[in-house]
Amino acid sequence: MTTDSPAARQRILLVEDDDGVRRSTHLMLQAQGFEVRSFASAAALTADPAIGEAAWLVADYRLSDSNGLEVLGALRASGWQGRALLFTAFSSATLRDAAEAAGFEAVLEKPVRPLELSAALGCLTGEGTR
Repeated sequence: MTTDSPAARQRILLVEDDDGVRRSTHLMLQAQGFEVRSFASAAALTADPAIGEAAWLVADYRLSDSNGLEVLGALRASGWQGRALLFTAFSSATLRDAAEAAGFEAVLEKPVRPLELSAALGCLTGEGTR
């Protein structure tokens, strides 16, 4: 992706409590041209005064202090109108339905592969096809 892509102008909030997964996902998102702000917990993310500037939320489902559905709910309650992508190692039809109802546009299973992430973000930014 070039720096002229829509992603280059968009900030992503990444919340993932596993340090290694957070670092690798951060790097994958940066490689897609996004500006990334990473957080190890839901509390750290929601305490950041710059969250309103973000266009995207990429959240792990199971966090040490919350879950991705609750994080998106808290952001929505504060007036945030961005788009959201959920990661999980515990995929099920029930979780997928709950994520869709909460407003997540896609659910990716861990381990998330770079091509899957690229395809999901391409679809969500309008740069790819479903």
